[in-house]
Amino acid sequence: MRGTLASLGEKGLLSLIFKKFGRSRHRGLVLGPGDDAAVLRLAPGRVLVATQDDLAEGTHFETSWADFRRLGHKLFRINLSDLAAMGGVEPVGVIVSAGFPADAPRRWATDFLQGLSDDAKSFRTPVVGGNLSRSERVFFSMTALGAALPGRIIRRSTAYAGDVITGIGPLGRAAEGLKALKAGVRTGPEVRAFYEPMPQFRPAKVLAEGRLATSLIDNSDGLARSVALLAEESGLGAEMDLSGVPIQGDPDAGEDYGLVFTVRPSRWAALRRALPEAYRVGRMTSRKGKGKGLPSGGYEHFHAS
Repeated sequence: MRGTLASLGEKGLLSLIFKKFGRSRHRGLVLGPGDDAAVLRLAPGRVLVATQDDLAEGTHFETSWADFRRLGHKLFRINLSDLAAMGGVEPVGVIVSAGFPADAPRRWATDFLQGLSDDAKSFRTPVVGGNLSRSERVFFSMTALGAALPGRIIRRSTAYAGDVITGIGPLGRAAEGLKALKAGVRTGPEVRAFYEPMPQFRPAKVLAEGRLATSLIDNSDGLARSVALLAEESGLGAEMDLSGVPIQGDPDAGEDYGLVFTVRPSRWAALRRALPEAYRVGRMTSRKGKGKGLPSGGYEHFHAS
């Protein structure tokens, strides 16, 4: 049992957590880890934006090939990506839960905590609390909290027929990274894309402040499913044309965490000036019109195989 979490014990692991995160300093943090709940301060006029996402053994990773420090990066970033996908949102803190078997190597937990610490510093977003439990399989869960002006929130459901469907960020690279990891490869740009997606805060802020996007989502479940969700939520159809899209693998495999959004045709030139990296994906259509069909494909958690 030496070197396992059982030998360290809950008290020992909590001690490591408090040493790493208990002295967090952030202008919005009033009280961090150590009490029953964290206390955060929001600037006047801001609303709280909250999201939650998980990484589960057997679904998102296998312990046979996982790098637990980089799983800390991935958990942090996929949650921040959901904040970015709401428009002009500033992250203010995250709450983390984790479950491990008692005989799990101690380094799994310490490496994971180091990954969280790395990104808490990189994104200036403190870990303000969390929970630990014993579990038969490893799991990680995070709730990310952000602040925004109400007028800077961009929803999925506000696209118009005729809007240009637009994307930012890589397509298919993370899926290639997962394939590489399963094949025994541990380094390279594709592996990095799988472990370290970049939350698109800068483009999202530009879209929100310039009122350029009529709807917005991240493409974590794949391009086709993201477009379909925007269309369905807006009561529209969609047509896709990927001839000019920079695809590096399967764009519908998910895990890329770029942005998919819609823009009025009259604002396309302004968008390209503000975000030259943006590319066309297709256009929104009326359900009654020619393109009433929705794109199919994308990742679904409960798909029957």
